[in-house]
Amino acid sequence: MENATPQVENTSETAQAISLRQEIYRKDVEKMADWVEDDEVTAYLNEEQNIDETLHRALQESSLPIFSHRFNRNGSFFMITLGRWGPIGFLRLVPQDPGAEIVVVIGERSQWGNGFGYAAIIKGVKRAFYEWREDRVIAKIQHGNDRSKHVFRKVGFIPVDRTSNEEKFVLTREDFR
Repeated sequence: MENATPQVENTSETAQAISLRQEIYRKDVEKMADWVEDDEVTAYLNEEQNIDETLHRALQESSLPIFSHRFNRNGSFFMITLGRWGPIGFLRLVPQDPGAEIVVVIGERSQWGNGFGYAAIIKGVKRAFYEWREDRVIAKIQHGNDRSKHVFRKVGFIPVDRTSNEEKFVLTREDFR
């Protein structure tokens, strides 16, 4: 049972169970390539077409053990890690004018519904507000992605705009508790 999901009792324990790691290792890129090959994981992602091929190509073109420099070019990129389980997803913070945009993906489907996305959003929002000193954080969520809408609302994000394919949610530093 080495890969068994840790049992967490409440959202505080869930938040403590995960961490955000900014170092991106070769094994992380390999794991992300596996995640983005899963249609359920990528169903609502706004990533470029064939992102799995891009990740595989990056692995082939470099023998470096660390890929952090490639993932942190336009903001901050973090692996969401869960203790001994290791990486279960990723979080990206991208500077916007004004504020920062947040993207969260729990790539390990076996971990969906355990509160780890919520905990990752809280940690990401804290970075944006308290380290980056941003006044607001934005999440753009595609129509139909009700799970994401629910978790962002639970954190305190409110819908502010709607286009033909996505809804924009915003959380201000003032409203963050």
